[in-house]
Amino acid sequence: MSDMTASMDSSLSSEAARDAAAKSVVGEELLKRAKSLQSELERFAHHLTGIYEGYFQNMPTYMCTSFASEIRAEVDSLEKAAQSTDPLASHRVQSTNLPFLEPVWETAKRSRDIVRLRCPVSAGPFEKQILAPGTRIVRSQGESQPCRLGSFIVDVIADGGHAWYKISSVNQKRLLFDLAKEAVYFGDSDDDEDGTQAAVRNDIDIPLLKLARSLASTAKGHRIQTKTPVAFLVLPRIKEGDNSDVDKVLEACRQLGVNLLCSDDLLPAPPVSDSLLHLMAPSPKVFSDVLNVDTSLLVALASDFSHTNVTKQPWFSHSHNDHTDLESKQSMLSLVYPMLGNHKLVCTREAAETFFHIADTLATDTEKARAHLILCRSGVEKSQEQRVIELKLLSIHEVPLCLQLPISIVDMNEGGCQDRFTDPIKKKLSSLLNPGKSVFSYGWGSERTTLTCNSVVIKQLEKDLEQLSTLGDLPWPSIWAFPTSRPFVGIPKGTRKRVRKHIGDCSVTCTCGVEELYGHLSNVTIV
Repeated sequence: MSDMTASMDSSLSSEAARDAAAKSVVGEELLKRAKSLQSELERFAHHLTGIYEGYFQNMPTYMCTSFASEIRAEVDSLEKAAQSTDPLASHRVQSTNLPFLEPVWETAKRSRDIVRLRCPVSAGPFEKQILAPGTRIVRSQGESQPCRLGSFIVDVIADGGHAWYKISSVNQKRLLFDLAKEAVYFGDSDDDEDGTQAAVRNDIDIPLLKLARSLASTAKGHRIQTKTPVAFLVLPRIKEGDNSDVDKVLEACRQLGVNLLCSDDLLPAPPVSDSLLHLMAPSPKVFSDVLNVDTSLLVALASDFSHTNVTKQPWFSHSHNDHTDLESKQSMLSLVYPMLGNHKLVCTREAAETFFHIADTLATDTEKARAHLILCRSGVEKSQEQRVIELKLLSIHEVPLCLQLPISIVDMNEGGCQDRFTDPIKKKLSSLLNPGKSVFSYGWGSERTTLTCNSVVIKQLEKDLEQLSTLGDLPWPSIWAFPTSRPFVGIPKGTRKRVRKHIGDCSVTCTCGVEELYGHLSNVTIV
């Protein structure tokens, strides 16, 4: 009897050892897959950092942060399970979240122009549509923020914000179980001939149907470039056409306004490569041949902050001190010069006039000197090469030899470009104050990229244009917004000269009375 017991114990021990070995192999394979996924995502994050360097509000810092944290937690959990002798460790391996995380990443690799992975958005209720994450003029999170009233996680936001993908790891067996449970609860004997009528009821408590309903309603509450995001529900573990009950649930999801991508619809995800990364996240630095320069950038190009090592002064404002600190951390010109390249540069007459008015009123002598090198005001003819050489003498930084100076001054309606705008668009643009109105309407109408440091105007323009039902055939404005700005250092208020302009033609003799009124004042410049 004891020999039989010993034999049984030995057999059980051997079986347990084989079972443990098999689970160990499974755990190692899962860990390998998780690390591979982590490695690919790190490569994607590195790509984002490169293409979005110097971009508006440092967009790439959160594009895949949440997803990376989830993968890191999964790798840590699988590593601990692999090293643990705890019998419960194998259960942690079996409950891995990898069957969900992998399809999310595979969906991302099949997508184009990704905005964000695992993005929480507001789930409503919505009094009106709110701005969705994505690209309008610049890329941003929009107005959608998760809140206490409810949030919804979109697994992949792509196509610049126009496509929302939600992944479900539910399989056919689980869906049939959910359907059977609800069918029994509601009753399906007399008035339901095929026993599947409950599958299409809106109030049925099937998790997949509830997920589709949440996805559809959340998407409808958002707006991107005057349109509602298109919602996709990805079902990699369900094959359509295998089971009529399952198909009815899928059709109910479609009736809610959701597009379905089942296993047969999904092409194999391509391997990560440089070309794929540029499809997943194309560079936002796609500019027109001619660049339209905003007043804010003109000031930054002439500022002492940008060109010299400014020492803080007792009369500096908080803003002055902040810009001194910002410049010490990163040179403004290191962001600007690469964007300007050898492009031809233009600015509107209103932008130039405002720039010179600010310079005449506030600027230091060196800032005024740079202003006259950047723009041609006095009629003094200097070659591009001479202007670059003189600008270099007024700067501690290298000035690119290809920098196209002077910046040409153009009419805001050059070539009748304003005629492209419909009356509703003109009305929205009219809410902008000059010189912003002239700068942004000219850049948009002439299909030229506008470079600016003015993020406030961009945000307002985005909101205004989103209120329109459509922009017709017009593409959205092409604008590059720098993440920072530089004002003039200027001079203390008590020593500033005021500027007064002649009215009419006073080239020979002053007939407007300006010289009589202000000519005797040493702190007034008459132009």
